[in-house]
Amino acid sequence: MFWLYNVLWLLAFPAVILYLALRRSFTGKYRKNFGPRLGVALKGLTRPIRGKVIWVHALSVGEVLSVVSLVHTLRKEFPDYKILITTTTESGQDVARQKFTSLDCHFLYMPLDFWWLMQRMVKSIGASLFVLVETDLWPNLFWCLSREKTPIILVNGRLSDRSFPRYRLWRRFFSRTFNHIDVFSMQSQEDARRVGMLGIEAAKIQITGNLKFDQRMTKNATQEREELVRELEWIQPLATWIAGSTHPGEEDIVLRVYSRLRQEFSDLCLILAPRNQQRFEEVFKLASQSGWHTLLRSQLPAGKDRKAQVDVLVLDTIGELARFYSLGDFAFVGGSLVPRGGHNPLEAVQRGLPVVYGPHMENFTDIAAILTASGGGFQISDENKLFERLRAWVTEPAAAKKQVQKAQRALQLHQGAVARNLLIIKSLLGKS
Repeated sequence: MFWLYNVLWLLAFPAVILYLALRRSFTGKYRKNFGPRLGVALKGLTRPIRGKVIWVHALSVGEVLSVVSLVHTLRKEFPDYKILITTTTESGQDVARQKFTSLDCHFLYMPLDFWWLMQRMVKSIGASLFVLVETDLWPNLFWCLSREKTPIILVNGRLSDRSFPRYRLWRRFFSRTFNHIDVFSMQSQEDARRVGMLGIEAAKIQITGNLKFDQRMTKNATQEREELVRELEWIQPLATWIAGSTHPGEEDIVLRVYSRLRQEFSDLCLILAPRNQQRFEEVFKLASQSGWHTLLRSQLPAGKDRKAQVDVLVLDTIGELARFYSLGDFAFVGGSLVPRGGHNPLEAVQRGLPVVYGPHMENFTDIAAILTASGGGFQISDENKLFERLRAWVTEPAAAKKQVQKAQRALQLHQGAVARNLLIIKSLLGKS
């Protein structure tokens, strides 16, 4: 199976280059990482990174954000190690540099999983440990790391309802690939059970919890809010609704619900944050055409040209959604009213916002269940239920505060994943 994987990669190579080039030309995607993904001009490949290295790979923005606390802890616990952060996507690389530059980390894009690129990269880096964030498959990379006797740990591991059937279908191939990994640090009992069903020996599997529960806040929500108000010259409305990480089809629903709410509450602001940066302009036009005074976050502060209040602010920057939650009073978590598996609601709850989400929270099943059970998170089925929940929060802000306090207390009971992973990492570094 492994040789077949590489034969297929070789046959696909021309098509992959053509695909990347066309997307780069017509959409602007891969503009920064086109060369690096093909192994061109990757700083650090021409010469080894000197000294001992902990190599952390996070696919994109979500994975980078989930590992922030762990990377900060690694820097504190292992000051004599270099930390290398690799990402696959451009947005992930931008957020990684934003979050970790102060830690004196190295940054690279991960090239495509061709064996000759991976062999070159692994030998050049000479890592003491490879930390893979969540379940991301790199057969040639794992094989090359294994040949160099570099320990591999999968942290925050999960197998979703959507991905697990595919892994089971190709169980023989995946089990051989995954068995290069030394430790599977899984989020939950169910994730551990599923990875065991792929043929992974039980001794390699540990349940350490979800790293997202241990997310760091460098400043408290009040301080973040005050800084944003000054930075944006923001005029505080009666209430602010944050719709975070929205997908196509959800913005229409959000704007219709917002229109209904404004009929009763004229001093209500909407901050709309599309998940995909390619859609910023599209969502801005959609909000503007709905008749609302709409601005892009990049247009603030707007100075004398600005009206008294912005109706809809479209967040068109990368990595800022978390701190913008501090401006809000309640939040909707996108990717959940359409079948995209939902997004992380913890950043909103951490900043004191009750959250509402749709029926599709498959990627955050455990978190959604904890929030719903605590009374600080609400799962709704449709547009009307969304309107009813938000209307209740605008009408009774004190009740909303009590609900989110319950959620925060419930989440505290699930913290500690960073400490548990740190113990495993210390053990692996001792062996290496």
